[in-house]
Amino acid sequence: MERKTLMNALSRSRGAVLCVSIAYAQVGPPTPAPLRSTIDLPAQLPELLMGDLKATAHAPLEWDTPTWKGAALGTVGLIGLSMALDRPVDHAVRRMDRSSMDPWGKRLDVAGGIGTVLVVGGAYAGGWAFDQPEVRAFGADAALSMLTAQLLVTLPMKYTVGRSRPFQEQGPYHFKPLHGGVSFPSGHSTQAFSLATVLSEHADSPWVSVGAYSFATLVALSRIEQRAHFTSDVVAGGLIGTFTARMVTRRHQFLRQSSGKPVKVALSPSFGPGYQGLSLSVKF
Repeated sequence: MERKTLMNALSRSRGAVLCVSIAYAQVGPPTPAPLRSTIDLPAQLPELLMGDLKATAHAPLEWDTPTWKGAALGTVGLIGLSMALDRPVDHAVRRMDRSSMDPWGKRLDVAGGIGTVLVVGGAYAGGWAFDQPEVRAFGADAALSMLTAQLLVTLPMKYTVGRSRPFQEQGPYHFKPLHGGVSFPSGHSTQAFSLATVLSEHADSPWVSVGAYSFATLVALSRIEQRAHFTSDVVAGGLIGTFTARMVTRRHQFLRQSSGKPVKVALSPSFGPGYQGLSLSVKF
């Protein structure tokens, strides 16, 4: 077994250092990769997306009765509770002084929208261009998870439900199906939680999951602070993004199993004489 580890110090300030390590492991002599290891190459993405859409839509049909009951009760309970909070939360947002929060809310708004697209697209393009299968796999999983969630659930629901946004001052229960607004569910929350779930599914460490879901939660809160969505909008978007990304990523990892190159990400504290920080490790 051969293992190479590259540690790059990104910043030093008063003895603190953040180190990024990329670990590569390979057992035995190189062998041609099986055909299924190329599932996320550019030419294969349309077929892979169609398979993701079909598999995700079909998955609930295979659930047994207890699974259906649990999913229904959990979803209805969360959405119902959050809808009960829609009016008081929006009322509190209107009354509060948002002058100091608004700039951060706008930045998170951009980060959760076009920012996630640029990160995921950059990861996939870089992984493909520089022949880094683990980076390409992450980019493909995240991109197709977002597309599947948006095309299969979020966008159809937006235009079907027709809920007005908070800033339109129609109240939290103003719905005009097929002819109203597009507040429910939140597209930003769908994307942010899709990205967080893909990172979590690829991760070896809970630190990655905590950081990823914390970012997604901040994006969701920023949409409430900007009065672009009600509480139930972002809760619904988060549920859609999490469920869809988990389904898509696990399907992709199953298709890659025969290649013998699982993709894992780990984030852990790093301490030593004269420095402290975090260590990020990607293994493939």
